[in-house]
Amino acid sequence: MKKILAVILVLVTAMSLMLATALAADTYTIKLGHTMSTSHPRHIALEEFKKYVEEKTEGKVTIELYPAAVLGSEPDMQESMRMGTLEAFVGGPFDTISKKLNLFLMPFFFDNQEALMRVAKNEEVFNIIATDAEANGLKVLAIGDGGARQITNSKRRIVSPADMKGLKLRTPSIEAITYCMETLGASYVSMPLADVYMSLKTGVVDGQENPIATIYDQKLHEVQPYILYVNYQYHPEVMTMNAAYFNALPENYQQILRDGAWLFVETENKLTLENTEARVKEMIDAGCDVYTPTAEERQAFIDACAPVYDHFVNDLKYFSQEELDLVKKLADGE
Repeated sequence: MKKILAVILVLVTAMSLMLATALAADTYTIKLGHTMSTSHPRHIALEEFKKYVEEKTEGKVTIELYPAAVLGSEPDMQESMRMGTLEAFVGGPFDTISKKLNLFLMPFFFDNQEALMRVAKNEEVFNIIATDAEANGLKVLAIGDGGARQITNSKRRIVSPADMKGLKLRTPSIEAITYCMETLGASYVSMPLADVYMSLKTGVVDGQENPIATIYDQKLHEVQPYILYVNYQYHPEVMTMNAAYFNALPENYQQILRDGAWLFVETENKLTLENTEARVKEMIDAGCDVYTPTAEERQAFIDACAPVYDHFVNDLKYFSQEELDLVKKLADGE
């Protein structure tokens, strides 16, 4: 009798272990990294993404958020994602996701967030970018508004491209930015976002460029009294995952992640617009010289940046003139 009970106990234990293993195989943990603080619109929107995915999968998919560059710089995290040690990431650089994303980065291309989203939600454009990214081992889940970019410095008010000459600006390692700054007459130094505040404070660089939300989030306005509010670029906000990891997930979880990613976009887009207006007012109240160029002054910047388009189409060949024309028509609402 004791032997029979022992055998039954062994069988029950084995079945319990098998069941536990089966249940464990149906659960997934997705680590998602980014560089912004927990008060930035990006992270607040990611909290909504996390909540949505975990609720819809009944806890079978857990999203772990790693903000404030705790997992490294953007290039570091992107490489970790490609290698499979990080499942998901939000941010740039864009060239290593898909060179086609440079279609969004042409200077003075979008008039507003609405124009950018007409392009981001277009199935043809999205598929062009997503197919290119998948060849690089990455899965694009959604594209939103990463913020209109402004130019700041500690030397003088910028009214025309001539005022850019002689300024040394920090930029991320994104050629659409570095080439644009050079075209406007400034020199540049690329460095991680985490190093920017101290570099500005100590005079290693004179200025930088970023969306208002990032300028405020990183407290750059504290050491940058001059802000050119010019919206010279609208960057895409791209949520990506390791393609092999994503493609191995059950199809219903894949769809939940896609839907959650677009919820993230919708949430961050709304927060970005609200945040920008409020933060600009705070910066002005704090003594910053926030200058919005007149239509004529802005046109001078547009004209000065015209060579950037030719550089990307004919020199770098990152996209074709036909692809650029398609995106421009969508942006213009045609």
